[in-house]
Amino acid sequence: MTGTIILIARTADLVPRSSSAQLPGRHAEPDDQEALAHLFHAAYEAVGLDSANGGVDNLDQAKEIVAGLFAGEYGTFLPEASPVVLNDEGEIVAASLVVGRRAGEGLPDAPYIFELFTHSAHRRQGLAERLVRESAAALKEAGHERVSLRIREDNSPALALYLTLDFNRWQQEAEDDYL
Repeated sequence: MTGTIILIARTADLVPRSSSAQLPGRHAEPDDQEALAHLFHAAYEAVGLDSANGGVDNLDQAKEIVAGLFAGEYGTFLPEASPVVLNDEGEIVAASLVVGRRAGEGLPDAPYIFELFTHSAHRRQGLAERLVRESAAALKEAGHERVSLRIREDNSPALALYLTLDFNRWQQEAEDDYL
């Protein structure tokens, strides 16, 4: 597995743009867990990522992770900062799932985009950018100045998106100096 990097951005820099997106959205809800797990698994399966490469091995593992997310195992789940996008049938086709601060050592003291995924049939439509901006706007409104996430170093499409959105590489030493 390739390494991962942590990125961080100021929420004020991620103001949502007026969108021409036609698909409706709302916040993630506990009743969405099954649908989110299916989408989570399908999104990573479509690009060939298993748990050794930053994805999930099977649907059961995806269900376990999503249930753990809603139960607070990875940090306090923030539904108000966790938008989902729906297709015309009301099915979730993209999601940004955010926790208040990711549990674990060596991570920034900031809200954390735990997962961001899009159904393969809905990629390249600007949904990921829309979701990141919506998450950041909700976090800013709640008084958070920054948002963070972790990605694989070789995930070029995601890295390009986040760099375009003014995310920067986070380093523990810089955080210590900042504090």
